[in-house]
Amino acid sequence: MAKTHNLIRLPFAWHATSALGVSIVQQAIGLVRHILIAAFFGLSREFDAYLVVYGLVTMVVFNLTGVFDTVAVARLVQIRERDGEKAFWHASNRLLLQSTAFGALFAIAAIVLLWIAMPILTAGFTAAERSFVGHIAWYFIPWIVIAVPYYALSAHLKAVWQFSWVFAAEIVVMLVSIALLLLDHTTVASLPIAYGGGYAAAALLLLARRGFKRTRSSDQPQLLNSMSKQYLATQVGTATGVADRYFQSYLVPGGISALGYVGLIVNSLSSLMTFREIYVVPLASEVGREQKLERMLQGLVLISIPCTLFLVVYAEPIVSVLFQRGKFTPEAAALAASILRIQSLGLLISTILAPLERMFQILDRLLFAQLRYLIAFIATFIFQSFFVFYLAMDVQGLAWGWLCNSVLVLCLVVVMVRHCGVVIRWRGIFGNAAFAAVTTGVAMGISWPIASRFSGLSELIMASALYGFVIASSYFAARARLRLIIG
Repeated sequence: MAKTHNLIRLPFAWHATSALGVSIVQQAIGLVRHILIAAFFGLSREFDAYLVVYGLVTMVVFNLTGVFDTVAVARLVQIRERDGEKAFWHASNRLLLQSTAFGALFAIAAIVLLWIAMPILTAGFTAAERSFVGHIAWYFIPWIVIAVPYYALSAHLKAVWQFSWVFAAEIVVMLVSIALLLLDHTTVASLPIAYGGGYAAAALLLLARRGFKRTRSSDQPQLLNSMSKQYLATQVGTATGVADRYFQSYLVPGGISALGYVGLIVNSLSSLMTFREIYVVPLASEVGREQKLERMLQGLVLISIPCTLFLVVYAEPIVSVLFQRGKFTPEAAALAASILRIQSLGLLISTILAPLERMFQILDRLLFAQLRYLIAFIATFIFQSFFVFYLAMDVQGLAWGWLCNSVLVLCLVVVMVRHCGVVIRWRGIFGNAAFAAVTTGVAMGISWPIASRFSGLSELIMASALYGFVIASSYFAARARLRLIIG
C-alpha cells in the first residue's frame, strides 16, 4: 500500500509542477489578450452587453468544462482502470460523438434562453441597449458549437495523463484569438468570433493527438447519464448567476465591464493556484484520497495568502500598468482598482473551495451540490439587495456581496464534505495558513516602505522582487514543512 501511495504521489507532483509552469506561460499570453481587450473596448455599455451574453452562455454551455473535468475525466479514469483500454476508448468515442451533436443543440438553447431571460438580465438597460444584447448573441454560435466537443477531447487526454497537450491547446486558443482580434476589433462582436476561431484551431490539435480507434462493445457506459445528472445539478447554480446579472444591470454604465476586467485578474490567479484542477484525476482514485486532499489544501493556503495581500496592497498600480491605455481611462483604472481590492479577499476562499466542491462530483453526492447552489441563490438576493439597493454602493457593493456569499458557501461546503464521509484534519491546514500569514506580513513590512517610493511599473517590479524574495526565503527555510506537502 505504501509503495502504491508513493507511486501516486510522484506523477501528481510532476504534473502539478508542470501545470504550474505551463499555466504561468498561459497567463502571460492571456494577459496580453486582456490588455488588448481593455485598450480596444475600455469600460463601455457595449462591453457590458458582451459580458451579459457571455455570462449566460457560461452558465448554459461553458460551465460544462467543470462537468467534463470532474464527471467525464473521473469516469474515464475509472473505466480504464476497471474495464481496460477497449472499454475506455468505447466510452470516449461515444462521448466525443455525442458532444459534437450537443454543441449545435446547446447553441440553439443558449439563444432561446437569452431571449426568455432578457427582461431579468437587462432589467436596468434601455431598449436600445437590450436590442444590442440580442444582436451580439448571434456571434457566439460558432464558439458554442466547437466548445462542447473541445471539452470531450480534453477529457480524453486528461484521463490518460496527457495534460501537456491540453495546456498546449489552451495556448493555441489564446494565440489564435489574439491574432484574430488584432486583425479585426472594430466592434465588440469581434470578441466571440476570435474566441471561436481559437477553439476551432485548438480542437483540431487535440483531435490529431487523440486519434480515433474504432471499438465494438456490448457494454453501454453510463457516462452521459452521470454527466447529465451533474449538469442538471449545476443548473441550480444558474439561478444564482441570473439573479446576480439582474443586480448588475442596475450598475452605472461600464460597471459590468469593470467587474469583468477585475475578474480576469482574479480568475487567472485562481486558475493558476489550483493547478488547472488536475487534482481531479488523483482524487478520483480512492487510494489515499483524504491525505491527498489535505496536502492540496495545505499547499493552496501557502500560495493564496501571499497573493491575496499583494493584490490588496498594490491593486492600483496593477490595474494602471495592465489596462490604462487606449479607451481604458485613469477613471476606469481607479474604479477597477477599488473592485480588485475587494475581490482579492475572496481569492483565498475560491482556491480552497475548488477542490472541496469537486468532491461532490467525484463521490456522486449531487444533492449536496444542489443544496450549495440553493443557499448561494438565496444569499445572493439577501447580500446584493443590501449592498446594491439598500446601501447604494453600486459596483463596490456588488463585490462585497460576492465576498460575503463566498464565505457563507465555504462554511457550508466544509460541513457537507464531512457529511460525505471525507475526514479532513484541519489542524495542519490552519498551521500552514498561520505560517503563510506571518511570512506574508513580514514580507509586506519589508517591501512596501521601499517600493512605495516608486510609481507605476517601477513600483510593481521593486515590490514583486522584494516581496517574492522574502517569501521564497522563508519557505526555503521551512522546506521540511513543504516536503511533507509535496510528498
